[in-house]
Amino acid sequence: MPHDKRAFIFYIVTSLVLWQFGISVRDLCIKQNMQIMSADNPFVSFVYLKNTGGAFSLFLNHSNFLAAFAIIALICILIYAYKKLEFNQKFKILTLVSLSAGILGNLVERLQYGYVIDFIKLNFINFAVFNFFDILISSSIILLFGCTVFEEIKKHIKV
Repeated sequence: MPHDKRAFIFYIVTSLVLWQFGISVRDLCIKQNMQIMSADNPFVSFVYLKNTGGAFSLFLNHSNFLAAFAIIALICILIYAYKKLEFNQKFKILTLVSLSAGILGNLVERLQYGYVIDFIKLNFINFAVFNFFDILISSSIILLFGCTVFEEIKKHIKV
């Protein structure tokens, strides 16, 4: 039984809304007229790239493995959210929402197309092309790591 059903319900609903928002962002950015590559644009271009790998094309052409890993990760996050989340942990809830929406977005694309659609290219640096869901996953992992470190430090420091 969850500690706080409101937290779990909020987590589920918000994850699904953010996932749908990510689909809208993707669909807007991969439209033919949005795919602009220009030397005059120093910031960002929208392109269309099929990525059969993970981050930085790791595990290239192993979509089934990556999909299985994503399913396991989502199940673990769901169990954690159901059993442990409390409504007053807003930062943790939103971080898990972001992580879940990102994993779900890439997972659905892998299952639907056999690849993930990457579309954001940074023009000011030589960096991998990525997508909105990648941003959600990466930022969430950094924030969760920071939260965990902060909570551990807080436990050991008596204020």
